[in-house]
Amino acid sequence: MRPLTLLAALAAVTVLLVVPVDAQAAGMINFLTVAPGQVNNGASATGTVSLAGPDPGPTTILLSSDHPDAAQVPQSVVVPAGQTEVTFTITTNAAAAPVIVQITAWVQNTNALRTANLSVNAAPPPGPTLSAVSVTPTSTTGGSGVTGKVTFTGPMNDGANVQMSSSNPAVASVPSEVVVSAGASSSTFAVTTSPVTAQTAVTITATWFGITRSATLTVNPGAPAPTDTVAIQQARCKPMPPGCLLQVQATSTNFNAVLTVYSETGAALFQLTNNGGGRYSGSKGFITPPNRIEVRSNFGGSAFATVRT
Repeated sequence: MRPLTLLAALAAVTVLLVVPVDAQAAGMINFLTVAPGQVNNGASATGTVSLAGPDPGPTTILLSSDHPDAAQVPQSVVVPAGQTEVTFTITTNAAAAPVIVQITAWVQNTNALRTANLSVNAAPPPGPTLSAVSVTPTSTTGGSGVTGKVTFTGPMNDGANVQMSSSNPAVASVPSEVVVSAGASSSTFAVTTSPVTAQTAVTITATWFGITRSATLTVNPGAPAPTDTVAIQQARCKPMPPGCLLQVQATSTNFNAVLTVYSETGAALFQLTNNGGGRYSGSKGFITPPNRIEVRSNFGGSAFATVRT
């Protein structure tokens, strides 16, 4: 009987060694994000909690705001069993003084605590302001490319992050944010449209420090517009240790196209600058030298090129 007793004891020890590992894995928060990171005039934001892995049962995430007078969150949200992510709405107060609010998420009885910041009612910086958002063309068939543009009253000293939204993202979707570079007064972005069975008007909205501008895009039934033709004139990577400076020149038969450079793995690297007349150029430094790149247009065209050194 002693050998059996010994085996039972070893089995019990094994269970004790394994269970804490599983217990530690359960309810571990990987990250907490808040988007957009800045809101004004009572606009809401969305928080996202992601677990390190799916739990076998529902996981309750506790939430708090260190300035509930400016930004409120629900007391808790639940990640369903077998899933890893849950979102929640952050409600802000338009009358609150400008403040940076820290949002905290944690699981009770664990040390899995994560934080993220939200800027509420920040005052716009001195200088140029957001003046317009536009779309080209203003009317198109579903599935066709459209180019949007945000414009400021003058060149931005430090650049600007403009929050974007669509009144009907299932018909016309836009990026959540458009960056206007320092020294520039505008920036373009791609609007992706989907086929429709009836004419649909979609409002595209740009928001910056509480200043809101909008434009209307009409999406019609019918076949998508023909794609443009893209060509790459130059794809060169000049040494810039520890990587290189990738320089790209390209053209499109659609003078309003948004051209984006992609790596050979399909990762977006950067957007080319529209120099007018269908000519585009741009560069990005300190990247791992790619062997081959692709330039894609939001109007459907694309081209590949081998990168020279």
